[in-house]
Amino acid sequence: MNPHNRAPHNDPAPHGSPAGHTQGCRTRAMCPHGEDSVFLSCTEAAIRRRADYHLAHLPDTQPLPRHVLAEPATPSETAVREVHGTPWGYARGCRDTRTCPNWARGGITCPEARRRYMQTYTARRAAGTGTPIEHGTSNGYLLGCRNPATCPRNPTGHTCTDARSRYRQQLARAAGIAPRTESIDARAAATRIRELRALGLSLRHISTLTGTGRTTIAQLTGEGRTTRTRITPTTLDRILAIDTAALTTPDTLTDAHEPERTQALAS
Repeated sequence: MNPHNRAPHNDPAPHGSPAGHTQGCRTRAMCPHGEDSVFLSCTEAAIRRRADYHLAHLPDTQPLPRHVLAEPATPSETAVREVHGTPWGYARGCRDTRTCPNWARGGITCPEARRRYMQTYTARRAAGTGTPIEHGTSNGYLLGCRNPATCPRNPTGHTCTDARSRYRQQLARAAGIAPRTESIDARAAATRIRELRALGLSLRHISTLTGTGRTTIAQLTGEGRTTRTRITPTTLDRILAIDTAALTTPDTLTDAHEPERTQALAS
């Protein structure tokens, strides 16, 4: 079975579809569609789909009508049907599978027609039929060239994957999204925090001194639920800026919350 035609595991399939039978609707009493219904029962739909080549290529979540296109078509309906079930119907705005008229008629819907067209088109381009893929471009990536090891690359040496990454970065910058900061090794920061802990400073006090979250401080020393091994350069600079040699006077070593605890004990 075509994987694109399978029903999602977490979504209940509509009654009257082969997928409804697969998900357990296998008796007439369970299915709301009977002999007088517009749609087949789930079991009938499963049997009909196995026996009909055309229906076998529809998504298995699509309910099958009891009488496919049985009613006479008016000229205007004929024109609509010529558009629906084609990539052009999708281009004209018919992009929801269940609102496409062909969904209830047992025909190929516009989204399904476009998917098949793009699948065939991409395969032809990848095979060298028609206009060759322009490698080293974002469009080359969209046409299926997604393995940097096999991409012929463009004259500058960039692969289609490289081009797609640059294109997405440009969109993000245009939308005002700042680039993600690369992380660096956190061992130097962890060492400094352990030195501060050895002087008697609490995690809260170190967090205040460095302007770094308490959770991050705990993770760096292995005192949190998880251990952090990488941090941003900014965080590293904040932690290393604390000079342990300067933290030798009693006033400096006192936790910011120590007076509160002392006063509470005295009272």
